[in-house]
Amino acid sequence: MILTCTSCSTRYYADDAAIGPAGRTVRCAACGFSWFAEPQLELRAPADAPLARTAEAPAQEPLTRERVERLRRAAEQPGPAPSAAAKFRQQQTDRMRRDRNRAALLVWGATGAALAASATGMVAFRQDVAELWPRSASAFAALGLDVNVYGLEFYDLAVERDFNGATPVLVVSGEVRNIGRDDKLVPPVRISLRDTRSHEIFELVNAITDQPIAAGAAVPFQIRVENPPTEAVDLEATFASFGEQSLAGGPAHVSPPAVAPQDELLLDEPLDPAHELVDPSHPTTTSELGPVDGLALRFTAG
Repeated sequence: MILTCTSCSTRYYADDAAIGPAGRTVRCAACGFSWFAEPQLELRAPADAPLARTAEAPAQEPLTRERVERLRRAAEQPGPAPSAAAKFRQQQTDRMRRDRNRAALLVWGATGAALAASATGMVAFRQDVAELWPRSASAFAALGLDVNVYGLEFYDLAVERDFNGATPVLVVSGEVRNIGRDDKLVPPVRISLRDTRSHEIFELVNAITDQPIAAGAAVPFQIRVENPPTEAVDLEATFASFGEQSLAGGPAHVSPPAVAPQDELLLDEPLDPAHELVDPSHPTTTSELGPVDGLALRFTAG
């Protein structure tokens, strides 16, 4: 065995018989330190226990037709009936699933109804929506829904030909009515004349009034287009923007009683009944009016 001095760590080889099974006191020759040396115990592995003989696996029954049929009948037999607690848990689970499905259907149904109501309200009150949010007019137009962004409409429209001396004059008359709920300023009215190729060949912007119109009220107007182009075959009246008032030649002339000069003949009976072009009781925002000597007329509110 090998002994190591616990004081100076000097190592010595000693015979196991000299130490003995009870141990003995030894002294280091290098430093003179003495200590009690215990014998070194020999660790022996226990004898291996005899391994128990494993039982041989029983021989499997050969897979015959009778065995297959027996296994099939055993698989088809119902298992044990569930307990009352298991039935209750299953019933609770089914009820909670039905409640969740019913709640989801109610939520989706309410959401769909709200969206449908909102869409219906926007369509029904698109006029008010367009007045509050003018950009929505393009969305309504894409859906084929007419929207009057001004909240104003033309009524009692008529077009006649007249003369100012030797100058031919085209007289466009009618009234602008406020169909909204609030007072509104009337934008200028643009008169456009087009030829047979739908090219605009004449434009006149005329202010109607600078005073607001109350809800449901109307203001009459008469616009005189002097010396209109002879090649004009189409007339369109629309509202212009307020920024175009600088193009207007002053407020429109509200027709006074016509007074003929003494040296001119007053023609008080029209030769063509087509001078009266619209039914005064029929409101017009966009209308095709009959021709006046070959001139087709169109009035729009936007």
